[in-house]
Amino acid sequence: MKKIFLDTEFTGLHQRASLISLAIVAESGEEFYAEFTDYNKDQVTDWLKENVLSQLFIKDNNANNLYTQIRGNKESIKNALINWFQQFPQEKNSIQIWADCYAWDWVLFCELFGGAFNIPSNIHYMTMDLATYLYGKNIEVDIQRTKLLPDGYKDIDNLKPHNALFDARMELAVFKELNK
Repeated sequence: MKKIFLDTEFTGLHQRASLISLAIVAESGEEFYAEFTDYNKDQVTDWLKENVLSQLFIKDNNANNLYTQIRGNKESIKNALINWFQQFPQEKNSIQIWADCYAWDWVLFCELFGGAFNIPSNIHYMTMDLATYLYGKNIEVDIQRTKLLPDGYKDIDNLKPHNALFDARMELAVFKELNK
């Protein structure tokens, strides 16, 4: 089963939250990063402006099998995700999604497709939680994830925490570090 790490940034911890950005990083190196143009701007706080919106960077859409960047509305991003997931085995449940404290990420990801029953069939319906994985390894679940990165780790694009692509890359790096 292929492991893919998911992170999202969104407008708040409430039922009407909307996606600002989404990143998926496969253990084999493929990446997908999206910035949403139709998030609810009325829900943007000063913290979101300073920590999330300031890190959005897409100017031009770029897509190939290894690395996809897209800026657009939910529908265009959903369609790009469907295409991106087709590069992987299409057998039912052949992809395992991992996320850190996944409750919000997973629900918002599934909502892109119209709910969990509509996600691509090659994605397993149960996501895995990095925080629970840390707990199982007797690591404090509230530890700053950057403290678990291997020595010398630096994001290839100089991104920082609270950018979905940085966070998804970091999740993968932490997972690999814990499984050396």
